[in-house]
Amino acid sequence: MSTDSVMRRVRRANPVPATRAAPDEHLFARIVSRPGDVRLAGRATRSTRRRRRASTLAIAVAVAALLASTAYAVSRLIGDDVVRPPVTRQEYLAAQAQLDLPPGYAWPHFNMPPANSVTSRGGGGGRAVLIAQNAWECYWVAAIRRGDARAGERAHAKLDALLHDHVYVAPVGAPEGWTPTPLPAVPFAVYAHDGGLNWVRASYAQAAAGNPRQLAQSCRANAPSGTP
Repeated sequence: MSTDSVMRRVRRANPVPATRAAPDEHLFARIVSRPGDVRLAGRATRSTRRRRRASTLAIAVAVAALLASTAYAVSRLIGDDVVRPPVTRQEYLAAQAQLDLPPGYAWPHFNMPPANSVTSRGGGGGRAVLIAQNAWECYWVAAIRRGDARAGERAHAKLDALLHDHVYVAPVGAPEGWTPTPLPAVPFAVYAHDGGLNWVRASYAQAAAGNPRQLAQSCRANAPSGTP
């Protein structure tokens, strides 16, 4: 017996006559227009509240996890080897015994950063290197202005020695806070790989040739406290 024959027999045996099907949108409109079951409203409200509390708890846990991992994240951004402010201060003080300042200059007081901050290892010594560099730049500018060629030559020699012995350039794409490996035994400063050190070298060469304009600009912009 074919399937069509079976379906025709089933339709003839159906005691309920076929009705005209209402369009889907009309049927949906009739359903939603009827009043809802009030017994379900409380359940829906309680379920919604539970979902909201769960969402709030999830957000709170996420925030707590973020705060707990902040120090670790910061350490990853600026390098794995980080130290607290007391270590940075000690590095700064120790570097003063290895670096010279021009006559009449004094080391600025170390202002302790917030206790919960971190610095790449060697940061205190790097600060001392930059202070010494800027001090000798200002000393050289002053020597040029008063016509003291000998003092100018001394400043130039000190600056060249600082760049040679205490300054590094980070590799291209290195993260902020990059430090050379192995860690130098002397205080050091790190320049970004963006041409900054080339600008410094050019300003020294120009000053030695009688054009101290860029050297004077660096002195004014970076002069440390304690500058005479």
